[in-house]
Amino acid sequence: MIAFTLRYPAVPDDAEIGSVEMLARGHDARVTWRRNDAAPTYALVEGADSGLLDRLRERSAAAVWDFPIIALAVFPGRPEALSPLRDALGGAGRPAGVVGCEPLGDGVLVEWNPERSSPELVLDLIDVELARFGAGRRTELLAPLTLARWTQIAASGLRAPEIAPDRVLEALIEAAPCR
Repeated sequence: MIAFTLRYPAVPDDAEIGSVEMLARGHDARVTWRRNDAAPTYALVEGADSGLLDRLRERSAAAVWDFPIIALAVFPGRPEALSPLRDALGGAGRPAGVVGCEPLGDGVLVEWNPERSSPELVLDLIDVELARFGAGRRTELLAPLTLARWTQIAASGLRAPEIAPDRVLEALIEAAPCR
């Protein structure tokens, strides 16, 4: 089973959402949506097979990555930091996993494959660029994450390696058979 991400330039209409949901159910997959009014909308498809990936590429209006991505909107605290930040995240020396970097209002939208560039690497790069200007940041997560990615980020950030998907109460309750 695989997981992958769909990206829509805007919030898709109900017919598109229904079509994706129906295709996913037919392949025993689950879709988690993150609707964003001022940014692209993302869907994480989990438990799928390559047949669903191919069908969505054929039928959906979305861009389809064959892996789950992380998408962040980053808003620097100082406007003069924006251009160097875009260059660092989208230029020739960007991290290998970055698959997209574009302006988003007074911020930047960065999308990356966390298997190729860790969240720590990308966030550290952002912070190094912003530090040159004495700027903080506001970030907004735009794409849904897999449970494995959530727990990996939490375990790393909290320095608590015991945090793992098989220890998340909500996931255990969801997986438990109904009685």
